[in-house]
Amino acid sequence: MSLNRLAPFLIFFFAFLCPALCSDRINPAGIRGAIILTSESVHEESLQKFYDFSGKEPKIVILVLDGSETSKDHAATIQEKISKEKVKDSKLLTLDSDKVQKSIESATGLWLVGQDPESLKDCKFLDSIKSLINRRAVLGAGGRLIEGFGISGSGLFPGSEIRHSSAKEVKQKRGTVRYDFAKGAALILRGRAMRSLGTGEVSVSLTPSETRKEKKIILNEESRIADLTALRFAAAARNGPAFPPKEFSDPRVENGTLIIIGGGPMPRAVTKRFIQIAGGDQASIVVLPTAVPDSMVKDNGSIANAFRKFGAKEVTVLSGRTLSEVDGDEYLEILKRATGIWFGGGRQWRFVDAYHDTMALGLMREVLKKGGVIMGSSAGASIQAEYLVRGNPLGNQDMMAEGYEKGLGFLKGVAVDQHFAERNRFKDLASVVERFPQILGIGIDEGTALIVKGPVGLVQGKGQVHFYDRRKETKEAAKDYESVGRGGRYQLVQRKVLNPGKAEEKKDQKD
Repeated sequence: MSLNRLAPFLIFFFAFLCPALCSDRINPAGIRGAIILTSESVHEESLQKFYDFSGKEPKIVILVLDGSETSKDHAATIQEKISKEKVKDSKLLTLDSDKVQKSIESATGLWLVGQDPESLKDCKFLDSIKSLINRRAVLGAGGRLIEGFGISGSGLFPGSEIRHSSAKEVKQKRGTVRYDFAKGAALILRGRAMRSLGTGEVSVSLTPSETRKEKKIILNEESRIADLTALRFAAAARNGPAFPPKEFSDPRVENGTLIIIGGGPMPRAVTKRFIQIAGGDQASIVVLPTAVPDSMVKDNGSIANAFRKFGAKEVTVLSGRTLSEVDGDEYLEILKRATGIWFGGGRQWRFVDAYHDTMALGLMREVLKKGGVIMGSSAGASIQAEYLVRGNPLGNQDMMAEGYEKGLGFLKGVAVDQHFAERNRFKDLASVVERFPQILGIGIDEGTALIVKGPVGLVQGKGQVHFYDRRKETKEAAKDYESVGRGGRYQLVQRKVLNPGKAEEKKDQKD
């Protein structure tokens, strides 16, 4: 085959396959089972949780990784405490036992005992231990051994460095999350959710970068929860190019159209326009309900039916979130023929989890390049921006959630907030542009759409769109944004109102 004939294939390969296959993609789901780590060799609350997570018919193995008398004593104490729960199937084993392999393979809970973190890294049964986690069992350990769970040891605790209170201080590697366990501290990791136990503190650290200071989060009795994926994303971002950059690309849509809706009722005329741009009766629409919990996915059938009623030839709902689904042959084939994509409401971080570093995201951008259209409302509005607001998986009040600051970037150089006037979010978006004045802030009211083609945004619907530009000088008493109403237009690159449009009078704003 000639090089000319190979060229289209090579372009596709490097544009779409390499980001997904060549990058070290973080699995947002975390681990499949559970890990319990404690700074104490024997910790009552940790052992109770270990038993609770071991299932209705627990099969528990206590495995001693070294031959020290101290480890044997600790293991015997642990077995004694677990036996009080009247566990029918419980074994205490050493590495030289011929029962270790089969016992781990059938165990619902495995507690490791040892004095040296290297004993876990060098354990000949490490692959079996990893398999145990993958089948949703629980793994526990205490004392200095917990340091062996980090990336310099077994790597069982993803992206982490773990430091016991008795260990010497060492410099943290960039790109990692470090967990320092004080005396009496314990931590549970289930999936991506982390929770501290006991009275001791777990200090969580991110290394400084060129643009960010060192960050510490303290997990204790007052604040016990953290999100593994957000921390890993934040650590990876600190190890890469600064984000947001000092200078963004201009906010323009070179080809195709973006329709960004601020939530609430969707204007009928906007829906009709979406279908027309996508090809009318030849449109192939993809509906992405990704941002809602699994229990609500079926509810998105109504929006799919609405698009069908407006004349779309093909409407397909893609509700998968895992990499195997999103980058599977079926999804990619559907996205290749898509002329329009709908991003639904919910929580925008779920879009990041599903589509970051995927071939699917490359094909979404191709929809625009081919002259198609992308539309989204609420979370589906914010995700279209390059800078993502309200991305914290633990709650939507954090405007700048490190680890979840990157949107899908269909519109460069902007941050989009929604439900704007209705939830009185004016000061929220102001805080973003105050910190990052290079960002153009866009706040969109409910029932209102910003339709972007080229460098110009047209406002449609009952409310307004509010633009925040910190490149302009604003007096303290003056309104720090410009509002554009129905029929109005805003030049995104030049950051100026072309036509203010018509603004409908609003009732009292909600807090």
